[in-house]
Amino acid sequence: MGSCGIVATPKEKASSLLLSQIELRQQQIAEPTAERLEQMKNMGMRVDDLEVQRIFIHLTKELNSSQVEELEAIGITLYLDSWIPPVGAHPTGFILADMPIDRLEELAQKDYVVRLDTAERVLEPQNGNQPQLE
Repeated sequence: MGSCGIVATPKEKASSLLLSQIELRQQQIAEPTAERLEQMKNMGMRVDDLEVQRIFIHLTKELNSSQVEELEAIGITLYLDSWIPPVGAHPTGFILADMPIDRLEELAQKDYVVRLDTAERVLEPQNGNQPQLE
């Protein structure tokens, strides 16, 4: 009798915003429109290469060398110096990466990947828009 392990799907590990941005990329590749491209830019998405999404990969611990090789083999570009470890009330750390959009499912299936989120968004000041003291 074979193993009947449960495999995570992208919808279980990927944020809704990440899934939405990947869908926009796929639509723009299939049927480009100026309106959609502008919408993507306004969301803070990088549009220089529509087939690549910048993401945060959430992990319980830093990737080991075999995991790095495994991810690089499927086309993931890892920014290893960006690793932020788990701290305090945050049970996961994360690393910045570029992912070919057709590799989302394969990446989500890795058991050491806890969650995936977009790293492409417009950041707003969180200080109530008050001027900074100098």
